[in-house]
Amino acid sequence: MRYALRNIRRLKMRAFLTFSIAFGILFLSMFGILIVRLCEDNRERFYGPLDGSIHVTDENFMPFFTYEAADTLNQNAEGITKISSVMTRPVHFCDMAYLGKDQYLRDTYAWERMYYPSGTHQTEYHEGFLLCAVTSMDILEEVYSGDLVMREGTTISENNNEACANKIVISASVAELNGVCLGDSIFLDPFSVFREEESATRAYLQSNTEYAPYEYIVGGIYEIRSDNTLSASLPHEIYENKVYIPISTLTDMAKDDYLLSYGESNFVGDSYEMPSVIPDHLYFHMENIEDSSVLEEKINKIGFSETILLSPYMSDAASSPSARLSEIVSLLLIGVMGLGFVVLVLAVLFNMRARHRELAVLVALGEKRSRVSFSFFAEIAILTAASLVCGGLLLLMAASFFAVPISDYLYAAEFSSKIRYESADLFLIGNGAQPAVAERMEDLSFLFVRYILPSFAISAGMALIILLLILGIVFLYTRKINALSGVGGKE
Repeated sequence: MRYALRNIRRLKMRAFLTFSIAFGILFLSMFGILIVRLCEDNRERFYGPLDGSIHVTDENFMPFFTYEAADTLNQNAEGITKISSVMTRPVHFCDMAYLGKDQYLRDTYAWERMYYPSGTHQTEYHEGFLLCAVTSMDILEEVYSGDLVMREGTTISENNNEACANKIVISASVAELNGVCLGDSIFLDPFSVFREEESATRAYLQSNTEYAPYEYIVGGIYEIRSDNTLSASLPHEIYENKVYIPISTLTDMAKDDYLLSYGESNFVGDSYEMPSVIPDHLYFHMENIEDSSVLEEKINKIGFSETILLSPYMSDAASSPSARLSEIVSLLLIGVMGLGFVVLVLAVLFNMRARHRELAVLVALGEKRSRVSFSFFAEIAILTAASLVCGGLLLLMAASFFAVPISDYLYAAEFSSKIRYESADLFLIGNGAQPAVAERMEDLSFLFVRYILPSFAISAGMALIILLLILGIVFLYTRKINALSGVGGKE
């Protein structure tokens, strides 16, 4: 290592040339990866992360598959990498009040009036929250568009769903209204999920104590950038009354013994079906989307009561300026890496030829060829590591200065691409991204975790691969050195 450092100081111009080439390759790759990630995130803000997935419905494009059946297929069918699903229901939480509780009234049902004081014709909505059961909150528009931001805790993730975690995410306004903090318990009435409002209200009014509500633990508290309180006609339509849970917990809830036996014990005479979790939207993610027709045929051979239709999830992402720019930058990135690698290899070979006599002398003095190779390679590795660090620091500064303008431009480009018969230039000037997005882009910690660190890590991996290839070239070169001819002797 000392020998390598001494040679770097001794051969300043050659060392600077190697450093400059490595720095150019790595910084351009880091900045290119940063642009690609900004483009992909901007595309998702408009079109979501479901592109390339398969929508699962019946022939009338209506939800049909249960989550449990879809999960079973996901675990056993070839070609499916994962599933995404969303199921929403107005629900009742046993000890939690919703926003606007004193502002929204409904007409009482005839049978309800026996439980209320005489002359009561209106009452509060029993189900004031909108339950959103998901495989992951990343697929929701309010999340990928930046309207929903976390104040405390984390969103519902795929890991939460796979673990069937009893985690719930609520709004900051609801948490403040009920004095709820992270780690507190919230109890969901299972009847409000699997029965219509009338039956749920009846069960509530009868104060039936034979069933236990389902317990959730607050794992996240969010803020929503939009306010629709004045325009909402029902309490569960208020954005801040939306709560999020893993959809897998509903499957467990549907198997509750008392819930299953409720249909046998009630005396109302209503038709009763076994509780089931049928998502409003269900998607298969495929290794190869072209295999969907084969999978559809295999599924329908199972013998479901309805014909299952697998249709590609369609968005306008193909016309997305962000997606096109991402493709262009990706191709340029590949070209830069390829050309840069060739230039760096040529520079290394030129340097080795210029120092051929020096390397031959070391071999002639009895130094092992492997040690000679590693000594020369150490110089390149040190210079490459230094260029990687310098490139990372420059990327940090570049991201802090350019992330907001680039995001603004991409957002405006997406917006203007949707406007017909108008010049895009009218929208590309002074039309910044959403406030939530702009705030995040100005947060250096967010930029570091989301963009800078991944870009640095990928470029570091590329640098490691390049160094390994150069190490092989250096080994081959030193093996061919003839020590005697190299120092002026005869072979």
